[in-house]
Amino acid sequence: MSELALLGGQPAVTSPPRERWVQVNDEVKSAVMGLLDQGIITISGPTGVIGEFEAEFAAMTGSRYALAMNSGTATLHSAYFAVGVGPGDEVLVPSYTWHASATPVIHCGATPVFCDIRPESLTIDPDDVERRITERTKALCVVHVFGNVCDMDRLCEIAERHDIALIEDASHAHGALWRGRPVGSFGRVGCFSLQGSKAVSGGEAGVAVTDDPVLLDRMILLGHFGRPRVGAVEVVNEIGDMSLGIKYRAHPWAIAMALVGLRRLPELNRLRTANYDFLNDELRDCPGLEVIDALPGATRGAYLEYKFKLSADAVRVANRERIVEAMAAEGAPVTADRYSDLNFTYGLLHAAPLFTSVNRRELGGCFYDPARTETPPRPSLPVAESLNRRLISLPGFTDVERESLAEVAAAMRKVMTHLDELAREA
Repeated sequence: MSELALLGGQPAVTSPPRERWVQVNDEVKSAVMGLLDQGIITISGPTGVIGEFEAEFAAMTGSRYALAMNSGTATLHSAYFAVGVGPGDEVLVPSYTWHASATPVIHCGATPVFCDIRPESLTIDPDDVERRITERTKALCVVHVFGNVCDMDRLCEIAERHDIALIEDASHAHGALWRGRPVGSFGRVGCFSLQGSKAVSGGEAGVAVTDDPVLLDRMILLGHFGRPRVGAVEVVNEIGDMSLGIKYRAHPWAIAMALVGLRRLPELNRLRTANYDFLNDELRDCPGLEVIDALPGATRGAYLEYKFKLSADAVRVANRERIVEAMAAEGAPVTADRYSDLNFTYGLLHAAPLFTSVNRRELGGCFYDPARTETPPRPSLPVAESLNRRLISLPGFTDVERESLAEVAAAMRKVMTHLDELAREA
């Protein structure tokens, strides 16, 4: 009989990880109930809990301004609008990311141009960025995916040299750093999701940061009716207190929850970093498995999930789905990476029908570039396409017993050292 649990052996995990970190704790409940007791169900300006959260989030990122919104998607749309993305423009974005990094580009009547990623970090490849810049390139969106920080030295230099607006999607990376400086503060606008699964969460919310009062005013104009503006843009002043009709205002109850999470973020990042480092060290020499370390100069944060790579040789012996099935049978909470080319909600975006075959003109509205007569051809992104079928995930463990993590690592190692048996049984 095989040692593998999938084939009749005993599971390696005898004490599954039990997460003790509670996101909706008594402090969150008290913060939300405090607003309810006061009858506060909406706040239109930078006052109360909204103003308090914005001030603390701006300070955390080292930014001059923060603007709370109802989603991370709203922050990205606001950022693209603020820097002037419009018809005929192109925005560079990685293919390996949540779709909302790219879909707001089409709200502006512009075209997303997808870039490849670096194999060691899963983040956008600066060399591929340079190759895809054209006279139409208006902005570059970099994504600190799963808390892995992009090479901001290279990317900032490229954006400055080509005079294109740099936007940071830091939805997975609250509290991460590049050379000691917080992510979100490098771009003209930094965008953060505060959705339910994020390290700082309001259930459904988001926040954008910037140092530029002009960009702040333009973001307020887009989606924040009734909110006072800085007064930096003459055309915005001419419009008065009216907005452009989109409503991106955050709910105060969501921000009350997020404020508690923001104050707990240093502890969450400390715990998650220690757990990921432990798993990486346990699995660093595991045959057929490759760990993902931070780039030199980067300090990861928030994480969302822990990622590992199966080697190309390993998936030639047994495919990813079979390996994941075997690890799960051992008791390890391993899943296939969500960003699969079979699920275009997550990626790879450059292959998604929305950007390749769907005629968006037929949908009506503004979801196409009127300056283009045909859809750009699907780009070749060999790194993303290779890694996409080889990535596996573990939850972003926060407060769990170290002994349980050791068993998870042992279970993963056990499967990888018995791949030949999986191949024979397939």
